[in-house]
Amino acid sequence: MSLRALIMNKRLKHFIASVIGGGAFAMYLSLPIESSYYGLLVLLAMIAFLFWFGLGLIFEGSVDTKIMVILLPGLWTIGFGLFASLLPSTPVYITGSSLFFGLILYTMFLVNNVFLVAIGYKTVPLYRAAYTVSLIILLLAAFFLFDSLLSFKLPFWGNMLATLVVALMLFTNNYWNIAIELPDDGKEKGRWPYIIVPSIVLAELIGILSFWPVGIFRGSVYLVVVIYIISALIQAEIRDRLFRGVVRTFAYMAIGAILAMILTTRWGG
Repeated sequence: MSLRALIMNKRLKHFIASVIGGGAFAMYLSLPIESSYYGLLVLLAMIAFLFWFGLGLIFEGSVDTKIMVILLPGLWTIGFGLFASLLPSTPVYITGSSLFFGLILYTMFLVNNVFLVAIGYKTVPLYRAAYTVSLIILLLAAFFLFDSLLSFKLPFWGNMLATLVVALMLFTNNYWNIAIELPDDGKEKGRWPYIIVPSIVLAELIGILSFWPVGIFRGSVYLVVVIYIISALIQAEIRDRLFRGVVRTFAYMAIGAILAMILTTRWGG
């Protein structure tokens, strides 16, 4: 048997890791409520290992790369894990949620594989598609995270602190995904203004929403819209395409979101 035959196909590794992750998620949902948070921590550690295994980074790759490839899977695991645990755990629900969780994992494997190739070659035909899919998953993870966070009914400072931590990870991942295509991986731009400033803005916004009777679902949607707008503006600025028309388009979108939030709010009663 040749050495090549002994090396597992990369897609097969992605599939196996995703199936194991989906199965682990089903086990997590089957845990009693008092053990769910401990189960989520174990699941999070398992997902990190599965991504390093599936992407071949267990013994290779820099520390920075290893951290970046598990940021989004980790946020997705926490967000969807917390959200899914809030609903009744029937066999049908557990099966459907686990399949959905595993499908997203497999998609993230494919996306991260494209990004890792782009680190070495920069011009990768599938990069733009991979970035778009990654952004969609990031927005999904953000929705589940904020929906779960707002469900805890924390004081405003608790919401702001938790959001700041989450936002720092979200925008760190987003910056890496954008800058990975640049010749210097975005080192000339300086990453921290693109991470810290939007994170503070998002923390301040959820502080306002803590006093605004907007509701958990709509509040989460508004926060996701803000993340999308900021991410799009950051992408345009990093790629030197922040033209007046781009700013005007997203300014209209922001105004529309603000008006929707005001008009759909019911004060009192």
